[in-house]
Amino acid sequence: MTDTENTPGRAVTARLRVVHKSYGPVRVLDLPELDLYAGQVVGVVGENGAGKSTLMGTLAGSVHRDGGEILIGGEPLAAGSTEAAGQLGIAMVSQEFPLVGQLSVAENLLLGRRPRKSKRRFLVDGAAQRAEAKAMLAEIGLSAETIAVGREVRTLPVPTRQMIEIAKAWGREPKLLILDEPTSSLGPVEAEMVLGLARQLAERGGTVLFIGHRLDEVREISDRVLVLRNGRLVADLEPAEATEERLIREMVGGEVAQGEPKAPPATSPVLLQVEGLTADGLGPVDLEVREGEILGVAGLMGSGRSRLVHTIAGAQPSTGGRMRLGGEAYQPRGAGDGVAAGIALIPEDRKEQSLVLFASIRSNVVVSVLRRISTRGLLGPGRERAEARKITENVNVRMQSVEQPIGSLSGGNQQRAIFGRAFAAEPRLLLLDEPTRGVDVGAKAEIYKLIDRAAEQGMALVVASSELEELLWICHRVAVMNHGRVATVLDRADATKERIMTAAAGTSALDPEQPGQGRPDQGQPGPEQPADGQPASEQPAQGQPTPEHPDPEHPDPEHLTNGATA
Repeated sequence: MTDTENTPGRAVTARLRVVHKSYGPVRVLDLPELDLYAGQVVGVVGENGAGKSTLMGTLAGSVHRDGGEILIGGEPLAAGSTEAAGQLGIAMVSQEFPLVGQLSVAENLLLGRRPRKSKRRFLVDGAAQRAEAKAMLAEIGLSAETIAVGREVRTLPVPTRQMIEIAKAWGREPKLLILDEPTSSLGPVEAEMVLGLARQLAERGGTVLFIGHRLDEVREISDRVLVLRNGRLVADLEPAEATEERLIREMVGGEVAQGEPKAPPATSPVLLQVEGLTADGLGPVDLEVREGEILGVAGLMGSGRSRLVHTIAGAQPSTGGRMRLGGEAYQPRGAGDGVAAGIALIPEDRKEQSLVLFASIRSNVVVSVLRRISTRGLLGPGRERAEARKITENVNVRMQSVEQPIGSLSGGNQQRAIFGRAFAAEPRLLLLDEPTRGVDVGAKAEIYKLIDRAAEQGMALVVASSELEELLWICHRVAVMNHGRVATVLDRADATKERIMTAAAGTSALDPEQPGQGRPDQGQPGPEQPADGQPASEQPAQGQPTPEHPDPEHPDPEHLTNGATA
């Protein structure tokens, strides 16, 4: 499918010939020939380290290729120049959100260019900047009331930052739009909106490169699927050929074994009991988690998933209700109290919240056991290295040495290292927020095994995830949240995508007498209830939600879906 003869009548948007890139002795990208055609959404899949990000960076100019030729619309693309790529009509939505946290939403959306209707030649025209930013958000279905354009980006949660990055790329009217894991932090409704934008650009005659680890999304949206392995193109598939089994086999060079889901624990004691718990944007919430149980937490973007796990961990202060851990009262005043009580949290954004990327693997993984492995406050380097090797081997981190920077590892290996650090602390309760975000299908299978292993050892786990398939696969029960409250709790046998989505959207009629459900009023949103995001301590005082003005920090799913304005 790399020849124009296979797609008669279609213009070639991008033509790559003998493009390659190496880091040291390792060739990470080797593409003798590849053509991308106008009017197509091209899916790109592969394991971490397969060369996907290198390919995208080479096209976007953020990676300097070692050799080969790239033509965009017949024009040569200079190597390693993001400016040249932008001038030729290439825009990229990166998985890592290259936004400037200290700048406002409007400043980020127009970073590097002047507003089209600016009346000033040298100074920034703030009014024109804000007006164009609002228009850019409206283009992808978001209103200014949903995301305040004057808000600093660093105060916004990950899903909102993802939508800003998409609006930024969309506003440049690209010929070639590169989407690198664009839905990894989004719920089903918002993900569907992004897929619609990709299809819309293709219908206009543009080309979309869609990198994804959610194979169902890739198969749904793509006119063609490319599979990379070890930097090489190993398959170029038509939609009918791109079955999930075929994609996995091509990605890993074999089959990925998946065992049957484990049965829920027998009558094990309750470890965590939550009654009437409230916090900023959360509650009241009633929940119980037993030893050896995996409780999933589902919900749309803005439902309160992250707030729940942060409040339980002590990272966000509670404002009411009570919690009991192991039968004893648990009232954390900070994250340190949660750690002392035997709770470990693996947050959503590993690079921002979990790791010091320039530091060694050793330094990152032993931090949870420093007290235990030190003697009178002193720690020898030999003991530290030995403990780091033990932790990483326990979770199968693939690396050269514990002394290499942890930022040099793939996303899946970074996530396994974080799991190893958490396991080393021997927690009673493990809280997971999007545990497989940005990792490939092979790494996901290994992380699911780690989660199962923790439950088999008697640990209680709470898993907040936007991937319904993930929750249905690994969890014994699924709590569905809506506007900061638990709408219903479903047993594995009763849980389906349709039931979860119905409850998440707040359209289900809850039976107050049904066992396992939340409070009878928990399916209805409170008029002043903010939505999901990071702990309240990180939120500025201004812009608090009111009945007339929805929380600008956290988009409401209806605004996202319909593009309505408040």
